[in-house]
Amino acid sequence: MELQQVSGGLHLDRTDPHGRAASIPSSLSTGSLPLFLVQTGGNSAGNGGGSHFLGAVVHAAAATYSPVDVAVGGPHATADAHQTNAVHFDQGATQIAGVGGPGGTGNAAIGGNVSVLGPGHASDHGWIGSDVIATGGSGAGNGGDGHFLGAMINASTAIFHPINIAVGGPHASADAHQTNAVHFDQGATQIAGVGGHGGNGNAAIGGDVSISGPSQGSGHGWIGSDVIATGGNHAGNGGDGSFFGSIAHVSFALYEPINIAVAGPNSSAHADQTNTVDFNQSALQMAGVGGHGGDSNVAAGGSGTIHSSSSGLIGSDVIATGFNSAGDGGNGHFSGSLTDVSVAIYAPINIAVAGYNSTASADQINNVHFDQSAIQIAGVGGHGGDGNLAQGGDFALHLLADHHLLHVG
Repeated sequence: MELQQVSGGLHLDRTDPHGRAASIPSSLSTGSLPLFLVQTGGNSAGNGGGSHFLGAVVHAAAATYSPVDVAVGGPHATADAHQTNAVHFDQGATQIAGVGGPGGTGNAAIGGNVSVLGPGHASDHGWIGSDVIATGGSGAGNGGDGHFLGAMINASTAIFHPINIAVGGPHASADAHQTNAVHFDQGATQIAGVGGHGGNGNAAIGGDVSISGPSQGSGHGWIGSDVIATGGNHAGNGGDGSFFGSIAHVSFALYEPINIAVAGPNSSAHADQTNTVDFNQSALQMAGVGGHGGDSNVAAGGSGTIHSSSSGLIGSDVIATGFNSAGDGGNGHFSGSLTDVSVAIYAPINIAVAGYNSTASADQINNVHFDQSAIQIAGVGGHGGDGNLAQGGDFALHLLADHHLLHVG
């Protein structure tokens, strides 16, 4: 849309780019120009959505597993007890909340160009007010912010207590075999308040602005404060991550198999026990982490050109083509805690008893792994990207021979 200065106000071209009539006034009074009269910026493309979470997850799981295997033989008999257990307890808890979406790749958000033509003669005062032309403020491929307010509580209990017994009388044999392969998964993972990563190869560029003022005249204060804003563009920046909450992880595991072989006089008793056990009671908290900045993004302010000779032409901060950012890592904010209390009890018993003139043997093999670690990654800013460009737009001011043309407040 083209703006032209006419007697008593600004003339607005009432046709669109296709030549169709537009339902807008034919002129506006120069003394009543609103803020942001021309707005072609503020565009967005491929930005990740923000995420906000308010709530809690409470996980309290309980499991009990205690099989019993008994073999009893009389005199001159054979008693065999075999027990094989392969058990997996999955009581883990995972919370992923308040995570901003990642920015896209190869997007462009560009403000439209604006051209303003003033009159050949000027006597009006304050022809353009504050914040009249805004072609910047566009964003492309930025990661969304992640906000989390809540808690995660994980309290899990698992009990595993198998018993294997073989009993033989006189002149008998007793064999007890027990094999256990058990996995306890009571870990807790919380990923919350994490900003999305910025995308790659995006462009956010403010539109160019050209203003031609009066060639002669006695107008004063023709351009006010912050009239032209082509900067403030953002491309490929990582989103901010903010976390306020806590994780409480309390896990309890009891594992106590018993293997017994008993034989009378002139007998044999043999007890075998093999245990392979894994206790995973770890806790991981990743919260308040800023997203990484993307690579090869461009954020540039549009160019500005002004031709005029009006007295008192420019006020304070008239041209703003800077404040562009590209590939910046997001900020990380964390306020909370991690509480991890893990208890694991492992006490297998292997017994072989034989009477007079007998043989007794007891074999026990244990392979046990306890993971009760706690890891907290919180309040971490995202890495900046590589190969990004943030550039202020060019500005050219052409003044004719007149005094007091530039006023900086």
